[in-house]
Amino acid sequence: MSVLISVLAFVVTIGILVTFHELGHYWVARRCGIKVLTFSIGFGKKLLSWQRGETTWQLAAVPLGGYVRMLDERERPVEPEDLPRSFNQQHPLKKMAVAVAGPAANLLLALLFYWVLFISGVTTLRPVLADVTQGSPAQQIGLRAGDRIDAIDNKPVKTWDDLAEFLIDAASRHEPFELAVHSQSGDATIAVDPTRTSLGEIDAGLIDRFGISPLPITNVIGQVAPDSAAATADIKPGDRIISVNGKPVQSWSVLQQAVMRYPVVPVSLVLERHGQTLNKTVTPHEVVVKGEHIGQLGLAPKLDEARWNAQQMQLRYGPLAAIGAAWNKVIDTVKFTLQMFGRMIVGHVSVKQIGGPVTLADMAGRSAQMGFLPFLETLARISLSLAVLNLLPVPLLDGGHLLYHTAELVTGRPVPERVQAFGMRLGLAFIAGLMALALYNDFFRLISG
Repeated sequence: MSVLISVLAFVVTIGILVTFHELGHYWVARRCGIKVLTFSIGFGKKLLSWQRGETTWQLAAVPLGGYVRMLDERERPVEPEDLPRSFNQQHPLKKMAVAVAGPAANLLLALLFYWVLFISGVTTLRPVLADVTQGSPAQQIGLRAGDRIDAIDNKPVKTWDDLAEFLIDAASRHEPFELAVHSQSGDATIAVDPTRTSLGEIDAGLIDRFGISPLPITNVIGQVAPDSAAATADIKPGDRIISVNGKPVQSWSVLQQAVMRYPVVPVSLVLERHGQTLNKTVTPHEVVVKGEHIGQLGLAPKLDEARWNAQQMQLRYGPLAAIGAAWNKVIDTVKFTLQMFGRMIVGHVSVKQIGGPVTLADMAGRSAQMGFLPFLETLARISLSLAVLNLLPVPLLDGGHLLYHTAELVTGRPVPERVQAFGMRLGLAFIAGLMALALYNDFFRLISG
């Protein structure tokens, strides 16, 4: 069922974002007096088409993009009366406007989505460390459960999302940075050197490796997976874990470390159930996660509901204030995306973070199952990523066309066709390589769990 939801969410996501992107090109082209021949959602074989005015509207078989085909002398002979409406006859500024209109449409769509989110009210988390893993880099530099991160390198942290984003941004520079921390003992500044901690590799697991979590977990078992090692040993939800291998369990991470590091090695557990003490010996199942063999009991902890409720906060703005908040969110997200891409080029961020259709479908499916507003937020983020990607100065992308038209504006003549043809081959190679890398990463994530 979850696979079906992911597929449907993926189709809806691509349909909305690509349609709006191409509508941007279409609308500006029409405003500039350019004749639009075809508006297509999807590539390849035509599945459905209809004629409206002078434009053929169609749905094609491969739902991974779309295009707007305009009248152009370079593609086909043009009747003399239509020459003023041919794309290649337009002033470079008009061509530039058409090229940038697609990404601009995605930016505006994201702005609209964030505006809806902010006037509806977004439930988010406070930047409070509800749990710090024992022995983790976070604990080693002095962070403790209950600490609040107020700033990272003087950038104010208001939510957990800010904390995660700013931490990744700071760590990806591979330079020391500072955390402004508020704790029960007062305010402090803690220096962090990413090269000496687990923050060296920038990927989705950075926060977990650093050892911090917004989830106020307890040492009480919340869930037991069917057919798991724990289920076989008759461990039940509600059991409280007192010790593992004789070591007191003051946090869930103590149990995780004892189990994950030694797959298929029996562990001794002391549990409390309804006031009675139970002794259990359990052999963890061996599983492979991201290429690493680890032990797994099949347990999930119970959250401290009172602390969890206190951890949550809601951001809600009036209609006018929401415009400013949405604009700031769009700008911050675009800046962060560009910074990560730039650091990926110089090797500070792993190319493993590039995801393809499977990753996109998983993101869309997960957020769709969480509700309308989480799905809307995912749409906004993907829309911004699509805008940034298309503005890269790569032939075949909008940014490549923008580069050609800018050169024409400066030199007073179009870029020679042989140069454009060579650029097209380079662009095809880049896009093919990027897609191959994305699909490889998708495949690796699937087989590694």
